[in-house]
Amino acid sequence: MSIIRTIRRAATRAFRDLAFGAIRAQDGTVPTVRRSPPLSPEEVEGWRAWSVVERDDGYVLSSLTRAEVWEPAEPFTAACSRSRHHAPGRRCSCGVYAAVDPDELARLGRIAGAVVGQVSLWGRMVEHSRGYRAATAYPTRLRLVCVVCLGEGHGEPAAVVDRDATSARTRLRPLCLDHAEGRSLPSAHPIEAGLLSAYHVEVLPDTSVRRIRRPNAEPPGRRVAALVGAAVVVMSVLVGVFALARHQEPVPVPAVALPPPGLVAPAGRQAGPIPRTGDGLRTMTHAKLFALSPFPTVHCGTMTAAGVAPTFSCADPASNVFVENVGPATEHRAGTCDRHTVAITQRGDRVLCWRALQPT
Repeated sequence: MSIIRTIRRAATRAFRDLAFGAIRAQDGTVPTVRRSPPLSPEEVEGWRAWSVVERDDGYVLSSLTRAEVWEPAEPFTAACSRSRHHAPGRRCSCGVYAAVDPDELARLGRIAGAVVGQVSLWGRMVEHSRGYRAATAYPTRLRLVCVVCLGEGHGEPAAVVDRDATSARTRLRPLCLDHAEGRSLPSAHPIEAGLLSAYHVEVLPDTSVRRIRRPNAEPPGRRVAALVGAAVVVMSVLVGVFALARHQEPVPVPAVALPPPGLVAPAGRQAGPIPRTGDGLRTMTHAKLFALSPFPTVHCGTMTAAGVAPTFSCADPASNVFVENVGPATEHRAGTCDRHTVAITQRGDRVLCWRALQPT
């Protein structure tokens, strides 16, 4: 870490005058720098990713979206290419980017880098909800990672290294053994050791690399295995249902003995008093009993001079009539009651037709 302390001390001395100007600007005496982001006298740790570019003298880090090399043992200083102001501008997108949470590196997608690690930021700095933009930075810990795994949303240390020479600069494409697909490629460890030695930084542990994971992201192998398992379960269920439908033995349906017509037919179909037990009292369909009757079951009563007095049960010896039919009060009573009706009463908006029970 001595190289980082030396770089930071030199940069702090270089920014001393600017820091004094920024403090005076807060007091309103130097309006030319009033809108500049404040200086950070202490470094801030963040997370970022880099590309690795091959040169004649070895390998160096490079920014992901720009052809800007991070020279070893030199602080990387941002410069704005669109405006004449010190980077980072408060209303500009310039500056050195770094994330607070290492999981943000799993969101890089197609521009996923070959190296991930921690970086020290200092100088002018703009703080955002998920990271920073700074004026000056230098890496503190590095690790070669599989570019395919990082693009899929999870970190995995690299085992071998492939080369991409399709552009003007030769870039390294570190891979894990699974994504190397059996190809004979150079080992990643010598190249990683060279980067650590050139930049005088520490290695990022395997546990820190593998903790980099996009929320709800799973390796593609696990997703494929889950989909295949679900498809197998669905096919097994469909095959089982088809087999049962083809080979199921017919189940014999027992014949149901229907009661005599007079027991369930309307009251006029059976002459004389009705027995007080059995199905003889069920002279209405269940649908009509549910829709029109004010009583949940068959209702019985006792004939009196004033009409019909309800009884508690049809099995009561005092019961001598029961409700054989029910109809709306506005309906013509001849359409509800018939010649077997011995009493007609009204309950609410319902007409009750009472018929005689067989004496006990």
